[in-house]
Parts: sequence; C-alpha cells; structure tokens
Amino acid sequence: MFEDFPNEFWPAMQYELWRYNAEDSLAVAYHWLNTCEAIAWFVIAGIVARRLFREHRAPHWEAYYFGLFVVFGISDLWEAQVVPVWLIAAKGLIFLNILGVRRVLIRRYYPEARF
Repeated sequence: MFEDFPNEFWPAMQYELWRYNAEDSLAVAYHWLNTCEAIAWFVIAGIVARRLFREHRAPHWEAYYFGLFVVFGISDLWEAQVVPVWLIAAKGLIFLNILGVRRVLIRRYYPEARF
C-alpha cells in the first residue's frame, strides 16, 4: 500500500489512501458508512444551532462550534469518495477544535452539564 508513498511533504499530503470503487462491496459499505456519519454530524450541528438561537449563552463560541460540526460533516462526505492524507490531517485538526470548544463551552456556560 505504501510502497509508492512520496518522500516529500506536499506530494505525501496528496497521496490517496483510498478511493471509492462501486464494484468493491467493502468500498461501498465504507462509502455509505461515511455518508451516514456525515448526516449524524449535520444533525449535531442542527442541535447546536438550535441551542445557539434559543439560549444565546455564548453566540460566538456556539457559532464556531456549529461551523466545526458542519465542516466535519462535509469532510465525511469527501471521505466517502476519496481519502487523501491531507484529509485525515484536516479531520484530526477539526476534531481537536471540536473537543477544545466543547471544553470551553461546558466550563464557562454549562458547568452543570459535566459529562
């Protein structure tokens, strides 16, 4: 799998780990799993948006939180088609941001909801 992996940074970031192939049943399952996961992230984004517009506790933080979930959902739709190395790196950064914003929101605005 990695025998043709480039040694330089930018070509390595563009290296495709996986690409959708409709003839491969495992690829089809992976494709639909990522599509369903994207829908789940969009639903979570909708819940965050609803809370943002109803409670207005931390509008800037929650708007950023909402945006992170939307971008993560979009990345899953992208992942359903092709998985380059840069996408995995981007998803990691997005997820770390989600965890960081969640921590800030819970500590500052929802201390009763520690879970």
